[in-house]
Amino acid sequence: MIPNLLMTFSDWNPQFFREVKGRLKPRNIATTVVSSLLVQGAILFYLWGALPTKVTSYSRYCVGKDEYNWNKCFVDALGNVQINWQLWWFDLFQTLSWLIPFVLLVAGIYMLIGDLAKEERRGTLNFIRLSPQTSRSILVGKLLGVPLIPFLAVVLAVPLHIWSSINAAILPKELISIYLLTIAACCFLYTAAVFYAFLGGAQGWLGAIVVWVFYSVLFQVWQHGRYSQIDGYPFFRQWYTIQVGHTLELFVTFVVVTFAIATFWLWRSINRRFRNPSQVLLSKRQSYLMTLSFELFIFGFVFHDYPEWCSRNSFLDLTGLMVVNLFWFILIIAALTPHRQTLLDWARYRRNGESKTQRKRWRRTLVHDLVWGDKSPAMVAIALNLLIPIVLFTPWIATWNDDSPKIAAFISLIFSASFLLICAAIAQLILFGKSQKRALFAAGIIGALILLPMIGMSLLGAHPGSKTALLWLFSAMPIAAMEHASFTTVAIGFLAHLSTLTLLVARQTRQLKRAGESELKALMAHRTN
Repeated sequence: MIPNLLMTFSDWNPQFFREVKGRLKPRNIATTVVSSLLVQGAILFYLWGALPTKVTSYSRYCVGKDEYNWNKCFVDALGNVQINWQLWWFDLFQTLSWLIPFVLLVAGIYMLIGDLAKEERRGTLNFIRLSPQTSRSILVGKLLGVPLIPFLAVVLAVPLHIWSSINAAILPKELISIYLLTIAACCFLYTAAVFYAFLGGAQGWLGAIVVWVFYSVLFQVWQHGRYSQIDGYPFFRQWYTIQVGHTLELFVTFVVVTFAIATFWLWRSINRRFRNPSQVLLSKRQSYLMTLSFELFIFGFVFHDYPEWCSRNSFLDLTGLMVVNLFWFILIIAALTPHRQTLLDWARYRRNGESKTQRKRWRRTLVHDLVWGDKSPAMVAIALNLLIPIVLFTPWIATWNDDSPKIAAFISLIFSASFLLICAAIAQLILFGKSQKRALFAAGIIGALILLPMIGMSLLGAHPGSKTALLWLFSAMPIAAMEHASFTTVAIGFLAHLSTLTLLVARQTRQLKRAGESELKALMAHRTN
């Protein structure tokens, strides 16, 4: 019977069965079970040690009046300290509520990135691509199979988590919400880990640390909004004036749907890249839709009601949007920019395409390729992506009724888009080079262009002002000095941006033209021989 079950299991998803056989070995299972039980035992032992004794005057778990954040201890007629067991179980519940998602997210992401990097390094990933399985089946097997050890460790802790919630009088909907949010976050972040690995990232520890930091911050936000006296959840109270943070149900629904949409877009990207490793992660058509979806999502957070004691500052809202967009478009640049061989094939294809019929020539015009072609340079597509937030935010800026400067806000959008286009042009030139580590060089240089100028000016005391406005116009956040910049400063900065971008695009065009001609000559010589 067992062999038949295993055969059925392997037929459902051979890749998942491969991961199960490779990871759920007796030694790994025993180590995981012992580790999970030891951690649970350590938490119980620590909380048990925090209980008050007969000689304790004040303790968190006593039932007396609160004094200096500690409760006064009383004893009953038998001399036993009266303990608030509900609070004790609540602390256990809180600890496990933090630990369970932490283990799944941090350990799972570390293992996924490390596994894909190892498979790529050994060449086994290409072997898997040659199997008759669909790319969807292989990726699902990876996403479910690689983090099996963290899954097992968490499953062993779930009974204690549920039991602590019952004794702490936690509502069932809150317990369910934790599991729903954890599942949604795992789906999104696991897919994002594969996306990062396909971008060339092989540092699993880096992905784990980033998730660790963000998870710690977001968990504190969740706790503050859930158990404080504030009505609603911080940063998630309104979205297009909808009270998405007013109740637990609305909040969880909003977050789960957001994770689901983001996972859908990432899934399409990794599925596309897995089928053809030479392709860029995003098609240009897909990038336009993704950017539009993302901009509409983040734009919804600026439509909210301000408290009576707080004056509306639309310029500050725009600054927040530009900070988020900075990270978004760095990802778009990385996902859209093709590497050297892809550009060489495109340049040669363009040269060979000159003898086609009129209709085929029309379909393969340069503009059409630059806007929609997946193998052409990404500069035009990135510019169109940058145009989306400008078109979306401009009508909103025009409706500002407070004292925020409208012209400065619009010019800030132009300068920010120009800076990102310069970064895209530099990244394309580096990726067109012959270095084996050109992706690493591109990431390092773009990161330096974004971070070093702002860090250097801050250390030197060159804070945004009229005298340093020109320097800040060449940074990743030109909006910081836009209110202090004069017309002459803005004009000089714009001309400098335009000149730099023109030189970079001209150099890229010359390189592509020469490469296309040389590749065509080499191909024709090979055919002649």
